[in-house]
Amino acid sequence: MNSEFPYIIYYSGLFLVIFFLSKFIFSKYYSFLKRFSLLNLYNSSTKKKVKHNKSGGIIYAIILMVSTLSLDNLDFVDFKKISPEIATSILIVFFGFYKDFLKVSNFQKYILLTFFISMLVYSSAIDIYNNSIIDNLNGFLGIYEINPISSFIINFLFYLSVINAISRLGNVTGYLTIFSLLFFISMLYINDLNDFYTLSSISTIIIGVCVFFIFNNFLTKTKILVGDSGSFFMGFWIAYFIIQYVMTAPNSNLVSIFSIKLENIPVIALSLISIPIYDMMRVILIRVIRFKSPFSEDKRWHLHHILLDSGMSELRTSLFLSFINCFNCILIFLIEPSLNSKELILVFTFISLFWYAFFEFVKQNKTKSIL
Repeated sequence: MNSEFPYIIYYSGLFLVIFFLSKFIFSKYYSFLKRFSLLNLYNSSTKKKVKHNKSGGIIYAIILMVSTLSLDNLDFVDFKKISPEIATSILIVFFGFYKDFLKVSNFQKYILLTFFISMLVYSSAIDIYNNSIIDNLNGFLGIYEINPISSFIINFLFYLSVINAISRLGNVTGYLTIFSLLFFISMLYINDLNDFYTLSSISTIIIGVCVFFIFNNFLTKTKILVGDSGSFFMGFWIAYFIIQYVMTAPNSNLVSIFSIKLENIPVIALSLISIPIYDMMRVILIRVIRFKSPFSEDKRWHLHHILLDSGMSELRTSLFLSFINCFNCILIFLIEPSLNSKELILVFTFISLFWYAFFEFVKQNKTKSIL
């Protein structure tokens, strides 16, 4: 494709189309829910009546299907190469959609997610032309090529962990959409810089839907939250984009332009989702210390609970946590050139400990003044 092609016009046009298409599909879906009295339901886990329906993630799946089918005739995108990922994300959305309306135990959730992810990772591993799994860490902690079994385990656990971490963001109005918006804006820039136009198109599609949901969540009364269907969808694609970021680094323009050390790429990738991962690990540690299953039902142990209990609104909580995540990522990116992967891991750990101390201080003091 000609490098002078006006991609900014393409991305802008695609964003506008996706935004208004989201609005149209949302209006039809809202009418359907209203007609069958599904707008106000009982939460399947708490048995309490919720204020708004939480099943908006199905709109992401519909938009993705329509968009990829419509855009596949363009000569600079090839959605067929990522058709297994697209299909898997849609299956996960439909499972999340089921969970939005009916009770599903954590055991059942993890069994189904394990099946979907295992099939995807296995099919990617046996396809010699597929570059969708991590099989080389490019010197991270002295590790280069990974054997097939270790590669399968690493990719499987990474998908499952990220989906689980991101799914907790959907419990706060706007948090998931704001966080995802910032993440995919960065992915749009990175993949456009690397001439990966299929991935940058996926980023633009998700950005368009995210902007619509932010508009819907905060500026309209006809509110539908993304629910488990949306959080599973976002978690899957965030994990996939990070894997692509790691695997394509050796041949990417980004690495050469910013002189990034290949061994530091995994740490930079993790910094993109540092707060959700830190939050998940923190809650798992609390559960283990209290002799509870790491997969037990959530209580008010997450970071957003601490901020909400301190008096912050849902919007300010969403913005604050997203800002911290951006700060961590930018800090790691800026200091990376002067450190190796072992040193960068230590810095990343120190940053996590700092935020641990900060949130414990807020939790103990219910400090409103500093927030």
